[in-house]
Amino acid sequence: MIGIWQSHVDLFLIVAGVAMLLAFGLPLLVVPIRWARLFRWEVPQSQALVTFLGRSMGIFISIMAIFAFKAAQNPSYRPFLFDLMLWIFGGMIVLHIYGALRKAQPFTETIEIALWVVLSLVTLGFYPV
Repeated sequence: MIGIWQSHVDLFLIVAGVAMLLAFGLPLLVVPIRWARLFRWEVPQSQALVTFLGRSMGIFISIMAIFAFKAAQNPSYRPFLFDLMLWIFGGMIVLHIYGALRKAQPFTETIEIALWVVLSLVTLGFYPV
């Protein structure tokens, strides 16, 4: 299973980069409070910290997306990027399971566990071996 679609890795990295930017990076960077409310988070009265953390995460995700575009053009970047993505996805799975067990997150975040598992499996399928 690992690397079975590696011949299409360029396309995967471009699609992954666009998806990262559109689904998470830019919304968190530009409208973090609206994004949080969309995912059913309770937003505190004082929004400064939430806005700062949301924008910080948006910058991080946007940089990951840009690196995905660069890795699509430069095969030597791919092993690092794929390892990083898999570690991040694994961390997100653990984080969301922990939040679900503690009942500390809205149901939309619990549903995201499946997203992170699927993203991990798809990423393994494109993994450059």
